[in-house]
Amino acid sequence: MIGWIQYLVYISSFFFPPIGFVTFWVFSGRDEELSAIGKWSVLAAFIGVVVWCIIAGFGMMPHRFLWPGMGMWR
Repeated sequence: MIGWIQYLVYISSFFFPPIGFVTFWVFSGRDEELSAIGKWSVLAAFIGVVVWCIIAGFGMMPHRFLWPGMGMWR
């Protein structure tokens, strides 16, 4: 892959993690350069998943007052 395209793969892997996992799966058995791109893209995807989980956790904090009453509505 040519220079800037690999960075585009890393950025897209961060914001949309399945791209990183698919890139790793496809490129892991190829030559050394593509294997390195696959490894870095799966790392970017993992960091993206962690960031998305943190954002989702903070997004649910304003609605935490609803959680205690959830089990009472049966």
